[in-house]
Amino acid sequence: MNKESLTAKLLDLVEGRETPETWRSWWDEHESELETLLSRGEFLKLKPCRHGFQWVPVFGSQKGAIAILEKGGIAFEASNLYQERYLAELDTFCKEQKKVQREKQKEFKANNPELFDRYPKFSKALAKVLDPSDEIKPAATEEQIWNQESVLDFTLPSQVRALFLLTAGIQVSTGVTLSLSRMFDLTIHGERYCVLGEFWKEADGDLLLLRPGEETIWYYAHEQDKVKRLCNDMTELLEKKLARYLNEQ
Repeated sequence: MNKESLTAKLLDLVEGRETPETWRSWWDEHESELETLLSRGEFLKLKPCRHGFQWVPVFGSQKGAIAILEKGGIAFEASNLYQERYLAELDTFCKEQKKVQREKQKEFKANNPELFDRYPKFSKALAKVLDPSDEIKPAATEEQIWNQESVLDFTLPSQVRALFLLTAGIQVSTGVTLSLSRMFDLTIHGERYCVLGEFWKEADGDLLLLRPGEETIWYYAHEQDKVKRLCNDMTELLEKKLARYLNEQ
């Protein structure tokens, strides 16, 4: 590998004569030589990234190749091929994801009629934003709830129990998590709480809290290090707070 052969390859790349396969193969064969020939910055910009999309690596490398050729004063005519192929690939991916999302939403509605009956506003809002990566767990049994209460040494409020008898957990990527199995004990400013889940109302990772003997739902804003009263009970949390939050996403 010398500068002349490198320049010829970069021109092939910039002007659209490479495929993702030929570019990756050439790079893998000559990577150690390129580290010597190029500056560290040039090497990193030219290096094809590891990516789920086929055309992203060659499109990114094309930008690095353009910078190298411009620095060397070498004339070229940049091709839009890689960008066009990437955008087409992205469009196909987005359409497929929307199809998967619609199927998941349809499945959620069919499998959770009791959730829709008890919490209609929350369930409708949740169905609109449900993503393929989100999780709605099957109902917990009374025994599972008792076992978790025993582990925590904490009696769940009646409305929290009612939710878990419909679903043992809800995890939504927009920032809502309610989970029976992931509940844990937490002391904040000398006060004991049981963590019900997460609600990213103000910042990622903010927590939903319960206190012994109360239906009240509390909220820990960790960036402020403050516990705040959020709502009266689980029904208000779902039907007002979380339904509104999800509808805004």
